Amino acid sequence: MTSPRMSPERKITFVSIVINIVLTGAKFAAGIFGRSQALIADAIHSLSDFATDIAVLVGLRFTAKPSDEDHAYGHGKYETLAAAIIGVVLAYVALRIAGSAIQRIFGAIHGVPIPRPSTFAFWTAFLSFFIKEWLYQATMKVARATGSSSLVANAWHHRSDAFSALASSLGVGAAAYFGDDWLILDPIAALFVSIFLIRVAWQIIREQIGFLTDQSLAPEVCAEIIAMAQAIPGISEPHELRTRMVGRTPVIDLHIRLPADLPLREAHDIATRLENDLRHRFGKETIANLHLEPYPDPIS
Repeated sequence: MTSPRMSPERKITFVSIVINIVLTGAKFAAGIFGRSQALIADAIHSLSDFATDIAVLVGLRFTAKPSDEDHAYGHGKYETLAAAIIGVVLAYVALRIAGSAIQRIFGAIHGVPIPRPSTFAFWTAFLSFFIKEWLYQATMKVARATGSSSLVANAWHHRSDAFSALASSLGVGAAAYFGDDWLILDPIAALFVSIFLIRVAWQIIREQIGFLTDQSLAPEVCAEIIAMAQAIPGISEPHELRTRMVGRTPVIDLHIRLPADLPLREAHDIATRLENDLRHRFGKETIANLHLEPYPDPIS
């Protein structure tokens, strides 16, 4: 399924696809035949993981395209869009799980019986927790190495599935092993999972909206950029700093002042040194646009 030339991002995503297909089938079967709403909800979550894996692959495919006449800054926003889609899907799944769980809880309060889940459902959920936690760790490792925002979002989707499985196993296990008085823990576990998912989804969506709307880098990062410019001999009063992210690529626009009598070659060398420092700090793909101004200002 994979090839030696396949990127690490695509490799881990393909592994994720295979695991999610297997887990989705196993959870649906265990949830239906094991009479567990929490596990069925968990299966839906795993199915959404599969959908977001596809979104990641599509995003990575477009992101890998080089810059062209229509996209002078590259295609990094496609990856941001894929991560945003993951957040929206996760939020939708969470709301559906919450609605179903609340309905079952209120039904139980009014005397509607809750089926007792089987021990098979418990063990399926328990095993799923370890598998999905491993997948979170593996995906996050690649995400940190490559700087992929869509992989970070997908990794959190895996971890949310791991916690979903853990909550399901606790609720299903209590209901399966401790008798009828504990059956309500099954939908309660599903509700707990949905609350966690909504929180993760909001964090992902908020961050990606910031990238899509050209939100500036964090204030401490902007302060660091100014300090880097000030540390280079010859540069004075760095100002008019503007920053944003295009996918994984930081874009930095900065005005710097240089002595008015400085030869053009020396001014160019100083600006190049700052550009190299910025790329060393923020990545070799960093786009640094420097505007050079003379000081003192020439007398008009």
